[in-house]
Order: sequence, then C-alpha cells, then structure tokens
Amino acid sequence: MASYEFFKKEFEFKGKHARMVSELWQANDYEHTYFRRLIDIYMIAPIIGFRVGKNVPEDNAPFDPKSIFPEQMIKAKEDLDYIMQMILILDNKDGMSNEECVKLAFRGAETEEQYQKYQRLFNGYVRGGVEELYDRLIVRKSEPDDEFHDNKTANLYELLSRFTN
Repeated sequence: MASYEFFKKEFEFKGKHARMVSELWQANDYEHTYFRRLIDIYMIAPIIGFRVGKNVPEDNAPFDPKSIFPEQMIKAKEDLDYIMQMILILDNKDGMSNEECVKLAFRGAETEEQYQKYQRLFNGYVRGGVEELYDRLIVRKSEPDDEFHDNKTANLYELLSRFTN
C-alpha cells in the first residue's frame, strides 16, 4: 500500500479557474448550470484535459477560490483514484514500458516528491479540462448551422460530438 493517499483533503480551484468553474457550476441553480456539483467538474475535467492534451499550471489571479470539501473528495475517492491511475498509465512521457506504467499507477506515490509530482500532473489536467469545458460551454455561441439553436443545448451537443467522433 502506498504511503501517500490522494483525494482525502479539500481541493481549491484558484485564479481564473475559480472564475471559470463559477460560470460552469452554480449551487442549486439547475436551470443555468452545466454541473450539479462542483466535484462533478473535478471528476470530468482531468479526463477532458488529458484527452485534449491540456495540462495547465495553477493560476493565481485574484478571484475567490472555489472549494470542494474533504467529505465530497472522500466519497468520490474510488472514482478519482481510478482516473488518477489511468492518467498515470497513459501519460507515459518518461519512456517506461507498459508494465512499469501499470505498476507505477497501482503502487501509487511512495515518497513526498512522487506524491507532489502525481498531484501536479492530475490537477494540471483538471485545470486544462476546466479551460476546455469553459471554452466549449460558456465562450462558444451557437451558430446558425448548429442542430440546436439554444446555446446551452448546442454547446453540450458540440462538446459531446467532439469526443464521440
């Protein structure tokens, strides 16, 4: 068992990413929001960030942070661990064999340095995914040739089309 466990403490979206998630998610406003919970963004964003190859550093612009509380992180830990493992297996920039990548992913972090490295990698993809979601769902405006004319529906359809084709 690894000495360091991920997803057991609060996570904060900071800077421009806090502003972006504020537009993607608003508590108890199901008509205007794209996500039911903030943790849902945190769970889907690293997959999208990885898929589009966007790993973004933390931004420290002066916006109020948006926090995901430890209780929510712990409840989603099993799914988040799985996503982390898949990213560690697939993001093989060190030229390791497939077997070594799998061992690394399931062994987890064994030192503080590894823990920080994996956390930066994962959260970089989270931020990249947030930027992609923001660009596709908030910034993009429906076009006359879109199948749907309602902005929200057209943007969701466009985002889904991007990953299913």
